[in-house]
Amino acid sequence: MIREKIKVEDFDRISLENDYYLWHFVLRDVSCKPNMHSIFDDLDNEMRKPNSMVEFLNVFNVSYFESYVEESIDFLDKLGVPLEHLRQRGEIKTIKPFMLTFNRRRLVNGTYNGYCFCPEGITKLLYNLNPELIYNANLD
Repeated sequence: MIREKIKVEDFDRISLENDYYLWHFVLRDVSCKPNMHSIFDDLDNEMRKPNSMVEFLNVFNVSYFESYVEESIDFLDKLGVPLEHLRQRGEIKTIKPFMLTFNRRRLVNGTYNGYCFCPEGITKLLYNLNPELIYNANLD
């Protein structure tokens, strides 16, 4: 399955090539080192624990894309993502990492909508996107 770091300019391409996909918006500066951080950044050795996002993607056969939050604000605003729900507490300008689900060009849901930004919450997001993604999970 596809795992790719992209920019918002790639949206047309990925929406044409993928029926269902996850789009993870990560922070460029990871000072808090979340459990579900970028699968492309080498923080695992530094944190001495497995990246939950990598483990999650090993189970579910879904296309996965990553972009930086900081580079995507205008795009997210045009999509109608409620940016006010994604603000860090006490930080007016900082948005916390989050996940969106898409069916081609259509934004289906996101962690901002009451789903935990954790493996369980993202599993529920996937089920909401397409239950077949859960039924066909690689549980070996």
